[in-house]
Amino acid sequence: MPLGFSSLPVTLGQEASRAGLDQAAREYLGWYGDPLAVLAGSREADPDFILGEILTGVLQLLSGEPGRSAGVAGCLAEAKAKEARLSSWERAHLAAFDAWSRDEIRLATRIWEQILIDHPGDIWALRFAHDTYFYLGEAAVMRDSLARVLPAWPADHELHGYLLGMHAFGLEESGDYRAAESAGRHAVERNPADTWAVHAVAHVLEMEGRQLEGIAWLSGLERHWMAAPALAVHQWWHLALFLMERGRFEEVLAIYDRHIRGTPSGALLDLVDAAALLWRLQLAGIDVGERWQGLREHWYGHLEDHVLAFNDAHIAMVAGGLKDRATLERQANSLTGYVAAGQGTNHGIARDLGRAVVEAIAAFAAGDFGRAADLLLPVRYDIWRMGGSHAQRDLFAQTLIAASIAAERWPLARALLAERVALRPASRRSWEQYAEVLRRLGDEPGAGEALRRAAPD
Repeated sequence: MPLGFSSLPVTLGQEASRAGLDQAAREYLGWYGDPLAVLAGSREADPDFILGEILTGVLQLLSGEPGRSAGVAGCLAEAKAKEARLSSWERAHLAAFDAWSRDEIRLATRIWEQILIDHPGDIWALRFAHDTYFYLGEAAVMRDSLARVLPAWPADHELHGYLLGMHAFGLEESGDYRAAESAGRHAVERNPADTWAVHAVAHVLEMEGRQLEGIAWLSGLERHWMAAPALAVHQWWHLALFLMERGRFEEVLAIYDRHIRGTPSGALLDLVDAAALLWRLQLAGIDVGERWQGLREHWYGHLEDHVLAFNDAHIAMVAGGLKDRATLERQANSLTGYVAAGQGTNHGIARDLGRAVVEAIAAFAAGDFGRAADLLLPVRYDIWRMGGSHAQRDLFAQTLIAASIAAERWPLARALLAERVALRPASRRSWEQYAEVLRRLGDEPGAGEALRRAAPD
């Protein structure tokens, strides 16, 4: 059974293009190098390398470019102009690309899954689907997509470890922490440079509140994941979460300054991490100074894109952190027009809950905490649809709790915090918040017990 692209029917003018295809796949899996540049070189050298146009376009979409952007539209037009020369397998990839570009994101995943039924060794279809399920918050499908193809890959195949790391993340997001940790650690034992597997284990440790283990895990592998710059900022973000939960805020600010924004990046994943970390710090009562200013230029350039509701929420955090009411109003108007203008996967998410989340963040930033709570409460169990991981979406739960406390809705805050400490019993900050709310409600014995639970190990 063919694995990778060794035997798949690729339309080529030069056999060297196949080597470029494999190199780009390895860089994409490993989060290093520049797979777009590799594909660009092969496309320039080989005008018949039509698949290169398709893969380039999908990678651009996954990096946050709108389907209407010049880069994506150009790749799509070039590939469609030569569609008659493509194999049926390549035409399926083109159909998935076309669907994603039109915001028919779930249709794209269905096409990739059909490709994988016929070609379980197609690493590009597998990783494209994996990343897209992450964007849609569809954990069970992300898990099962890997489970369906793993038996086709021999355990000694050079790429098998990468599949284990991907499966580990799907297992973690589905709540199977033991299987996820086992798969992730196995992948890292095989290849310590498998930064996605390192990241999957970090997620397990985050969800289980194992902060000291998380600090040791990421610190011990730092030299490996720093060699994968496309995900390095995200690994620093995970380390910052562990440190924050331990109350080590000066170290968190130092990580932000040196590593998260030390070399200002325009990559959307890096921008998401930066905005989310500053918002978390502010929720914890930490003064972040002028750090929001460094995100304005990068994030504001995406205000009209509306590729993912998840991204829109983080733009709102930046504008909220800057107290930029004019931009928050502009974003609200843009979202209203976007929702009214069309249909598609992200349109539906923005309509059903994304717009409410953005409005809640704006209300919180304006000090209207009761409205923020009122907007978040009805959609809190649907926020998974906005995508991201459990660890990333936890920020919205933290915002709802902070809003209920700031609005002095003590019974609501008590209920939310009782739920949270049951789910995250190792969260010191949650126990401290719970103690304060119980004290406000006159439950001093309960407050004392909560403070005891929040005491250092």
